[in-house]
Amino acid sequence: MNKLSRRKLKINIVVGLLVALVISCLVTTIMIIRHTKQVEAENVAQKAEAAKKKKAEMKPLTEPLLGLQEKEKTNAKPDKEGEFVLRSVGDLLIHETVSYMADISNPLYQSAMEILSADGVDVAALADGNETTASTTEQVDYDFSPMFAQIAPFTQYADATIANLEVITAYPELPISGYPQFNSPSSLLNNVKNIGVDIVSNGTNHTLDWFSEGALTSIEHIREAGLMYVGSYRSEKDQQTPRIIDENGIKLGFLTYSYGTNGIPVDPGKEYTISLVDVEKMVDDVTKLKDQVDAVVVTLQLGQEYETLPDDNQRYVFEMLSEAGVKLILGGHPHVLQPMDWYNGKETFAIYSQASFLTGQVNIDNKQGGITEVTFKRQDDGEVVVTNPKFMPIFILGTENEKMYEVVPYADYAKYEIPQGQEWWGTIEERMKTYTDEFDYVTHLETARTKEAQDKHR
Repeated sequence: MNKLSRRKLKINIVVGLLVALVISCLVTTIMIIRHTKQVEAENVAQKAEAAKKKKAEMKPLTEPLLGLQEKEKTNAKPDKEGEFVLRSVGDLLIHETVSYMADISNPLYQSAMEILSADGVDVAALADGNETTASTTEQVDYDFSPMFAQIAPFTQYADATIANLEVITAYPELPISGYPQFNSPSSLLNNVKNIGVDIVSNGTNHTLDWFSEGALTSIEHIREAGLMYVGSYRSEKDQQTPRIIDENGIKLGFLTYSYGTNGIPVDPGKEYTISLVDVEKMVDDVTKLKDQVDAVVVTLQLGQEYETLPDDNQRYVFEMLSEAGVKLILGGHPHVLQPMDWYNGKETFAIYSQASFLTGQVNIDNKQGGITEVTFKRQDDGEVVVTNPKFMPIFILGTENEKMYEVVPYADYAKYEIPQGQEWWGTIEERMKTYTDEFDYVTHLETARTKEAQDKHR
């Protein structure tokens, strides 16, 4: 073999070794990535399972609920085979004024917690998991639990509860802010989980307030809290993963869409960070999800702010979704209550706007909201239908730097000194029944400890 041949042989050997090394490195990298994703998925699954187990073991936060008829036996949730009780609340629209009141060093917060503790509320359970890791330059801890304490028994008692996370929760990575570009403390997520919330709709017109960075940071906090989310996603693969909750032999699938992002452009290549209203795509999404579940639930950010009745666009989108086979449509964005309705031969139940669940807005009609309950029930023929819808109005007490924000049953207007409470109670009932009265307008939904009440004003 001549020198040239030997040189070529050496080169081929070296090249072969380099190729083998590169392939080996690639294989190792792929295995590491797969392992990391598997561990991450297992961690998320474990957190979700732990949250589910915790909810099953959860005790009522106030006992007894004075003035309501107590049940002989306390049950953590309905848990009846062939029936899925879903409860839903409106917008978590956390203005910076609300966050500042949740600062644990705020005297109003400390006073509220002392009062709750004296009343027998398990404040430790309310605040569980609120270990906020603040920035290195400023350590501020936030706890919204006193704001939810009075309403918690009503949100807890369901097979699943969904809330509309109107704003991102990207603190401490990003600063707390309010209108027009919101950001709230991530501890809010543990607080809502502790009052029974299982899933949040996080695709709203404020999702991109801090651009894709804020949306993605918020999602990581949601995942850490062990909550399911729908509407804004961390990747295209995440977006394509169906959101399904299976309880008592019934599978519910969830989708969320927003009319827009307040003019903030979506980053190219990150369209998965927001699901926008597009009827053709929405119908396609519903069709695909229907094959995997017993019923589809859609939440929407749609309609005119502060209008008490739906507009033509809302009604059109609701109609298209109902014809596509959606069983329940939960509307949000107007920040005032809008009526209930039935579509598609009473196959689809809808509420045009649940208004806010917690907000710093000051007008009295912006402080009104409600808890919607529907029961998905399997019929003898195997079909799952929406039955027995209910609506319980709520009110958001509180004044910036004067009185702690608290979500309370609206029916207890005398107890909480709600301005013009009795007059507003009748006004809200009339509004909610504008299109149909085929639902129960209740003063107090059933809790783990107490029976439902339809005419009890404590």
